[in-house]
Amino acid sequence: MPSDALKTAVPRAAGRPVTIDPDDVAALALRLFAERGYEQTSMEDIARAAGIGRKSLYRYFSSKAELVWGGMEPVVEASRRVLDSARTAGAADGDVLAGLREAAIAGVTVLPDLAVTRGRLRLIAEHPELASRSYESLAPQRERTRAYLMSAGVREDVAGYLCAALIGATFEAWMQWAAGTDPDPVPYLVAAVGVLRVPGSTRAG
Repeated sequence: MPSDALKTAVPRAAGRPVTIDPDDVAALALRLFAERGYEQTSMEDIARAAGIGRKSLYRYFSSKAELVWGGMEPVVEASRRVLDSARTAGAADGDVLAGLREAAIAGVTVLPDLAVTRGRLRLIAEHPELASRSYESLAPQRERTRAYLMSAGVREDVAGYLCAALIGATFEAWMQWAAGTDPDPVPYLVAAVGVLRVPGSTRAG
């Protein structure tokens, strides 16, 4: 029987393919990982549980790791909107970190289920091969943050260093939150951004 992770057109003619909701399929995969173990669950297992063909699953997710790291797009988009708004307004010296802080917490509001996010992060913490994908998976966020810093007058080399520090600090904040039971990750993210500094001497003249 097809899982609730799928949404079908109503009415649906016999033989017509189901419409796949990638977020729901990813949530289903996470439940299977929790129940059976990450290594013990195959892509075929996930497709079968979702009531779809394996080829259909691979059209959306090329691997189990992609299922775990999925769902980043809304977070990155929410952060981008905050940074674009701050860049348009023209951040003053004291506002650069404020813009980074707002961008860091913006993604929290667009996550549909923080319990699913916690499950994703715990899996990443438990499996080095998943954690190793963080650099690639967070690349869009890194580049947008770098562009924001440079638009605020931060030198290119220093923007790169600060951007790397920000991504590392906020990723650690998410992981610390996921390891505990606190319902709200925002204080962790605020604390992470709070350790950063933008030296005044690095700004363009």
